[in-house]
Amino acid sequence: MRQTTTPLPQLIYPRAVHLRRRLKDLVHTSVAADVSVEIGPVHESFVSFDEAKEESYEPINIGDKFSPASVTKDGITEFPWTQRWFKVEVQLPPEAEVNGELCVYFLAHGEFTVYTDSGAIWCGIDPVHDRIPMGSLLNGEERCATIWLDGGQWQTGFWFGLEAPTEELGFRLLKVELQQRNDAANGAYHDLSMLLEYVEYVYEKEGIPLNTENGYYEPLASVPPSLRRLLHQLNQACDVYDRTGLSELGGKLKSIYDLMTTDSQQMKICHVGHAHMDLVWLWPERVTYQKIVHTYSNVLQLMEKYPDFTFTMSQPPLFYHIKDKQPELAERIRDKIRSGRWEFTGALEVEADTQIPVGEGLVRCILYGQERIKAIRGSVSDTVWIPDVFGYSQCLPQLFALAEIPNFFTTKILWSTITKFPHNSFVWTGPDGDSSVLTHLAVSGYNSKVTLKESMRAVRSYQQADVHDEVLCPSGYGDGGGGPSEEQVERSLRLKRSFGGETPSCKWGTADSFFGRLSTVKDDLPVYRGELFLEYHRAVHTTQSDFKFNLRSCERALQTREAMRVISGNLEPLGAESWERYLFALFHDATPGSSIHSVYQELNKELKELAESQVRAAIEEWPQQTKAKRGDRFTIVNPLAWSRYVMFEVPERLVSEGDKSIYYLCLLEPKQVQVIEGKVYGCMKMEGLSAMSISVFPDEYDARTMAKCGNKHMKATPTLLSNGIVDAEFDQYGQVCSLSVHGAPVLLAKDEAASFTLHDDNPEAYDAWDMDHHVVWLKGTAIKDPVTLNVIARGPVASILRSDPIPIGANGSTLVIEYSLFSNEDSLRVSCTVDWKECHKTLRYQVPTDYRGDVARFGAPFNFVDRSQIPQSHKEEGQWEVPASRWASVVNGCMTDGLSIVTEAKYGFRAKMGTLSFTLLRSSTFPDATADQGQHSIHFALSRHSNRFEKRTIVGLDDWMVPTAAKADELFTKPVVWTTNLTPMITTDTFTSVTTLSSIQFAELGSAVPSWVFPCASESHRGKGYCVRLHEVAGCETSVSFSIPVPLGKTAVVETVNLNEKVISTVSERNSEATEDEDGNESDSTLSEERNRRPKTIEDEDGNVTGKELFYEEMSVSAYKIVTLRVSFWDDGSVKSLKRKHPE
Repeated sequence: MRQTTTPLPQLIYPRAVHLRRRLKDLVHTSVAADVSVEIGPVHESFVSFDEAKEESYEPINIGDKFSPASVTKDGITEFPWTQRWFKVEVQLPPEAEVNGELCVYFLAHGEFTVYTDSGAIWCGIDPVHDRIPMGSLLNGEERCATIWLDGGQWQTGFWFGLEAPTEELGFRLLKVELQQRNDAANGAYHDLSMLLEYVEYVYEKEGIPLNTENGYYEPLASVPPSLRRLLHQLNQACDVYDRTGLSELGGKLKSIYDLMTTDSQQMKICHVGHAHMDLVWLWPERVTYQKIVHTYSNVLQLMEKYPDFTFTMSQPPLFYHIKDKQPELAERIRDKIRSGRWEFTGALEVEADTQIPVGEGLVRCILYGQERIKAIRGSVSDTVWIPDVFGYSQCLPQLFALAEIPNFFTTKILWSTITKFPHNSFVWTGPDGDSSVLTHLAVSGYNSKVTLKESMRAVRSYQQADVHDEVLCPSGYGDGGGGPSEEQVERSLRLKRSFGGETPSCKWGTADSFFGRLSTVKDDLPVYRGELFLEYHRAVHTTQSDFKFNLRSCERALQTREAMRVISGNLEPLGAESWERYLFALFHDATPGSSIHSVYQELNKELKELAESQVRAAIEEWPQQTKAKRGDRFTIVNPLAWSRYVMFEVPERLVSEGDKSIYYLCLLEPKQVQVIEGKVYGCMKMEGLSAMSISVFPDEYDARTMAKCGNKHMKATPTLLSNGIVDAEFDQYGQVCSLSVHGAPVLLAKDEAASFTLHDDNPEAYDAWDMDHHVVWLKGTAIKDPVTLNVIARGPVASILRSDPIPIGANGSTLVIEYSLFSNEDSLRVSCTVDWKECHKTLRYQVPTDYRGDVARFGAPFNFVDRSQIPQSHKEEGQWEVPASRWASVVNGCMTDGLSIVTEAKYGFRAKMGTLSFTLLRSSTFPDATADQGQHSIHFALSRHSNRFEKRTIVGLDDWMVPTAAKADELFTKPVVWTTNLTPMITTDTFTSVTTLSSIQFAELGSAVPSWVFPCASESHRGKGYCVRLHEVAGCETSVSFSIPVPLGKTAVVETVNLNEKVISTVSERNSEATEDEDGNESDSTLSEERNRRPKTIEDEDGNVTGKELFYEEMSVSAYKIVTLRVSFWDDGSVKSLKRKHPE
């Protein structure tokens, strides 16, 4: 039937939009009912439903304020983070007519979890989910119900729906009423909305403006015929509604769908319901668990209503908190997991930062996360899920492969601001060339709203659409937004079929099933090798300096405790309680420094206590030794796996209050001590993974004898430090102007000394996250006046220079610089005490050099990464601040020489045109207004770059080169010293030592760094051995040789294993035959000159044989490989049946 003689199709779209508004008004209508609201008291510590039900309540009216918008404590303004319970009573009159599903519309500032009157969790309320379905809650005869709302006074992490409360008006109750839903209007509204979304997509594609000026609508002169047909049908639908109302509109809209859609399509979208949950960010941890309860209760409501809807959850802390605090809710979730509709995946304990933690931290994050996921779902996860993280270390593919995880999902790399990452689905390989993980980057982000426009953008942007016809879209509101909404699910139902074969078809699914389909085209996908560098959020490697320091302290403490267990023969692995809170702190908005003040207030305290408790526990569990020895003794342990010189403080109670310099230390020969600022220090060489029991005596030797015990090369003047290995000179500003290491000069720039620099740092967005490009050139010299360095100490243990406080900046900040050389060390240590009061400034340290190789080398959690230091392209210039795991080097073109900066806990570096620098401090003001303000003690060192462990000869000194990758541990991991639980003495037939029975000794390491030593954790080997984690750090194959003390009556089995301790290969013992040299002495030329390589007996102090020492020679470690060496001990004769008894 002709509608008009002169059609105006350009007017149909606005007419249909108006119809959509009319339909929306009909979906929910008010029902006359008595709805009353009462409110309980304010709680700073959250109370449970049972506690809340016993409290007193008072009426609250619409418009009433129930909380201030913010609270200021100690100068910090944040949301109140308080809780108030609401009691809502609904009474439906007997005469009230109900024609649809009833709900309570509850609009208020904050986030809420709804409970039934019996205490069952029902649903969540937030700015997106603002209606409480009444369903079975209304009493049938009495037509009444009481519901309870756990209200949180915060509204964070989402930017949609109701605006956050203002300071003037605060948190308010805005509207509460009983409503009923018109299902016909609801269905028609969503049908029409999706059809209009398709019209809008075509308009945009064709360049037709949707917005008009002064009512003018541009004629549709040249458009696709399908658009004309669709507009004509929509015009008819509007006619149907205007003539007959809702009764026939649904049928008409269905006929349009049948006309416009098809089961044939080019692309598919797999939606996975998701609610990305930051464990901390703009709220403290305790609020996270409130958010997740209200979110997951919403998800369960959706699952009851929509049988095809699925949901994907990651991060075990979230579920385990619910399991502990809300067991009934947890059991409902487990039911959905068992049914396959609720996917518990992700592999990691938390969605962790991947660049700042040490490699072992990432390993334990995987292992602990998989263990906890398996306990709930019955199997480990096949997919690592990290949608939101600020860059991806190149060691990840190797870690995932070693953990037997085939898939990796993320998206954040697509935020890069300068160069576009070329792939969406690809095989990401590790630098070793063998390890790989199937990777998918979600082009729609991780908070998809399930719109047609978003779906089209996703498939049109999918770079691998030529070989794979599906993209993954995590969908739902995260961070307290309540997860997916009914509207999103309704839209998905209407996207099941394709519009004309052009738009993708959509369905709900799971991440694991998506990757299963993607894996079928794995061989056709592109391959990418190297790090995934995010060109954004470059400041997260520095912000919240104290937190990063405390995190690093925890890593050292855990490393020390596990090593001390192995050294002492205690082969029980640490319990989860030792690692759990450290792993929590690795979360990607905690470690980077992008959370609010209260987050760091809580976590800093916790991490400090954890670090202290781990070292204290390591000492307390050390085996007792009661035999008396001559003199006062203390125990010292080297928790690192290679030999080194250690400087340590002698326990104060072992030296008198008199002249402390007259004491000496004695093991096999006397060692001089040195008094530095009232404390007594010693220095000595220790084998790797060893313990010594040392006696302290007043000086019984003459001056000539004692002079031989110290380092006679130690020198210190206000402009020079030397220890015979390192020679450093300083200019009038107290800066390093000349440096020589191992007898050769480090090539510092001749025309510019090292310096501290101050930079303007006020990023255009994301204050705590970003460091804009102009920071590179907006700088000034921090120290502008001459500086005098005072001699604080001069050998034999250490020589130290220190400045007076130096004014820097404009706000009264000061800097104290200290340089020190320890005996037998090859690094110039630098310490900075900074009283930091600046705002939007950055403090950096830079060293100009003449090392102009094409690349600079940067530390990584395992191995390293090379990046161009010659900025010739946009990509290279975009790396003006890059992550490095505590060290970086500028090197020559052969990679054989260079300058290294090694830090205790700094991670933001820059290396361009021979100048190496790093960021000490920033001063952002959002989201923490006082970030990094106050006192800081920052430690780093300058040295010559090295790729390998190797010995250098300098007359009179025992000089070792240690790989730069190992120095960050060597320089800042102190030996553990205490005066109780003294160490038992053990001897071999050729030397006396105090190395205990169960520790491995490395005779050759090459370019392999043994980064961690720990007791076996697998069930089959628990209590029977230990593992050593090594990683190759030069990019070339190397050899490792070692010896193992084996207890009497035991047989050692040495294997390489993956992260799950499944066997990769067996390492064979190779004991070389002793030969005679030309003088008739036994010799062995295959390894170190220090020992023969035949098995040796081990004896205790009384001469009893307690075991033997076995040697393993030249185990090959391939370039970039992460290798786990497992050493286990079994009763003699039991090894043959080992594989049958304990199959891997």
